[in-house]
Amino acid sequence: MKLKHIFMLLGAVLLGLTACSKDTPNTPNLSKTLAGTEWECIVQGAEQENGEKDVFTLLLRFVDDTKFTTLGIQKTFKNGIVVNTEEPSTSEGTYTYINKVATLTTQTIRNGKTETEVLTLTMDASNMKFTGTVTDEDGSQTLIFVRKK
Repeated sequence: MKLKHIFMLLGAVLLGLTACSKDTPNTPNLSKTLAGTEWECIVQGAEQENGEKDVFTLLLRFVDDTKFTTLGIQKTFKNGIVVNTEEPSTSEGTYTYINKVATLTTQTIRNGKTETEVLTLTMDASNMKFTGTVTDEDGSQTLIFVRKK
């Protein structure tokens, strides 16, 4: 009778251990790879004279060790209510990730010419935030990407 109780206890322990291992998230080691992670950046424009405010959300997804995709959505708010949503824009490109610095490269066509755009993002110590700066004809803007869970 004691042997039967020991096997039942052993079986319960093994089932408990396998159930716990399934709950453990499959989180990549961010010091080595970004593959499979998603990041979000929200940029809010200044309120306009008519009370409207543009909010741009950029979703960044690292597909594998060399490719990324982005999805950008712009919404216009007035008094806290969405009054307009622009058609989502998507792009893709390649990246390198070395020593917590990701260098993203995309190719776009402007005025019939192919232009290469590069964005450098630096990871913070907690591995939960990327920071980079974008410069265009309107000036420069700091982008902060926060890791999506």
